[in-house]
Amino acid sequence: MLATHIQLRQPPRAWDVRFRIGRELQMPLARCMVSFAAVGVAAFAIGAEKDAEEDKATPEQEPLDIETVYYAQDGLLTAALDNVRFSSHDLAEVYFVGFAPDAAEDVFETEVKHVEALFREKFGAEGRTVLLVNSRNTVDELPLANGPNLVTVLEGMAERMGPEDLLFLHITTHGSRDHELSVSFENLGLNDLSAAEVGDIVGGAGLPWRVVVVSACFSGGFIKALKSPRTMVITAASARRTSFGCENGRDYTYFGAAFYRDSLIDADFRAAFDRAVPLVRAREEEQDYKHSRPQIWVGREIAAKLPHAWNLTGPGSP
Repeated sequence: MLATHIQLRQPPRAWDVRFRIGRELQMPLARCMVSFAAVGVAAFAIGAEKDAEEDKATPEQEPLDIETVYYAQDGLLTAALDNVRFSSHDLAEVYFVGFAPDAAEDVFETEVKHVEALFREKFGAEGRTVLLVNSRNTVDELPLANGPNLVTVLEGMAERMGPEDLLFLHITTHGSRDHELSVSFENLGLNDLSAAEVGDIVGGAGLPWRVVVVSACFSGGFIKALKSPRTMVITAASARRTSFGCENGRDYTYFGAAFYRDSLIDADFRAAFDRAVPLVRAREEEQDYKHSRPQIWVGREIAAKLPHAWNLTGPGSP
């Protein structure tokens, strides 16, 4: 989704009125100006009272304490990975990581939580999931969604996985025409992630098998950096198209709803993608949007194993 920031500036309200009057009109005019001033003061008082009431209703949040947030990361990462089970090695199991790095719209947080719940409750990943989210709702509970934490979590998951296990990584955020993922959380000064950086992080983690979904505008530009024989890459848009549905209050983006909620029923991720694309197109046509053109790329070795190697059925089952 393409982030758009518009700053509106209102001109100052000022009146500069100059009167040229004779001596005989000074007293009546003075009385008029006094009356005008009295009305103006009353109006100002009413406006100030209204502003005060609105301030009480929607108080501004205090800026995040940068030191507190950053010093908490080691503990949050340790706690998150301590809750991840080690592979049983006799079964091909699925692990899940959700990455929602832009705090500007709550749909990213909501979507990644829904997808994580789907994998836990329906696809047997209970005890094998980690969420990285940038949100006021989770800042004290979950690690930040940034580059260093993604490195730590993916490497930690790889240490717990067996050679036949699959890591499913879902990324949902804004994307740019330059193929960078938006990583933003108020005053924390986080760094965006380029396609090359994401590719290095995922490729260098030591994951045995992986499926990576990038739900962002222009996300097709990440495929090249993420390619490998043991990787499937799915993106919500082509390298030159935007994707849609990144508004506050939504449960999913357009692609997220079509792929996860409406199409993903088992480990046949390619079939789910094929079902999702027409749903996305139909939704975009309803809104008169240019089609986002979701993309998929499948590595040679993982193509030979999907969909039967990982049986995503039943809570707690592999």
